[in-house]
Amino acid sequence: MAVTRLLRHVPGRYWALAISTAISRAVEADWRGSKAYRWVNERPRPNGFALQPRDFRATDVEVGRQILAGVMPLAGAMLVIGVGGDPWDRPSPSRAFAEALHRFDWLPDLMAVGPEGCAEALRLILEWRRLFGRWNRFSWGPAIMARRVYNLACAAPALTARASEAEIALIAGDLARQAGNLLGHGEVTGAATRAAAAAVAGAALKGPAGTKLLDRGLKRLAVALTRTLSPAGGHAQRTGSAALELLFDLQTLDDAMVQRGRAAPDAVQSAIARLATAIRFLTLDDGGLAIGQGGSQASAVYVSAARARDETGDRPMESELGGYLRMESRLLQLVVDAAPPPSGIWALEATASPLAIQVLAQGRRLI
Repeated sequence: MAVTRLLRHVPGRYWALAISTAISRAVEADWRGSKAYRWVNERPRPNGFALQPRDFRATDVEVGRQILAGVMPLAGAMLVIGVGGDPWDRPSPSRAFAEALHRFDWLPDLMAVGPEGCAEALRLILEWRRLFGRWNRFSWGPAIMARRVYNLACAAPALTARASEAEIALIAGDLARQAGNLLGHGEVTGAATRAAAAAVAGAALKGPAGTKLLDRGLKRLAVALTRTLSPAGGHAQRTGSAALELLFDLQTLDDAMVQRGRAAPDAVQSAIARLATAIRFLTLDDGGLAIGQGGSQASAVYVSAARARDETGDRPMESELGGYLRMESRLLQLVVDAAPPPSGIWALEATASPLAIQVLAQGRRLI
């Protein structure tokens, strides 16, 4: 940090800052892949799994059946691996596909198939760890790893019912080490997601290792949430999809802590209430979310899975939240982005779309 402050006062400081940042990130990444770091980060070792965190996201059993049949549909692309094939030893059709693959986005759908899907999921996870389990710059990137840790934490206790004691120890150790990595330095914009994933993993793991990881994750999460939730309401990124995904993660964490006999911290419960209000505000008559600031579409089924735990009931809807205006009559519904795009650390993913509108007529999207 001292070097960074010094570079601000030299000619060509922006190039110098960029080079300094790139070098520091490369050094940190190499350190996290070293044997010394692995040795430190593997203590204490977890004693298996204590509970099953619940992911409240909707699953698609048909996607799981396709994977069992040897076809992996991810991120708008498809990879044919054959029955019992290996997706890890061949090129992915796109970078987005590779990211979804290493995030284990396929895991919930495959688990939804039943015992046969669990057996196949266990095989794929063990094959992944054989090639990537020590460390890999791409698959161990913070954003990818956060989703993998979350998905694995929610699935692992059920998976290990079909695993040997040695395999259980390997999976639990892998989960603890990756979750510990998430609590290192990283971009502020993904801090809440990383901390929530680490805390969910800590809740799932048994023994002192799980307790230590849970406590560290909750401490980081409390800080991250103050930077991630917008004072105006909702997510600081100003997208409904970002608020929705974080809400799902926090709901899972809250439920896992109840299973452990502990109450989630006030910061988590407050964030859940605020995000639930934002999702309620941005849910349109067709059940999907209003799309703004480059956010992605979410189906009515997916959104309703998050809103199933919303206790606001029939409370009157606000007309403004987080810079969006909502106006509706018996036949028409209108949502307008009436604020500037996010600034500061959130500007990298921002979209200049002030006054963008969405119009629904009798529940059908016109604009």
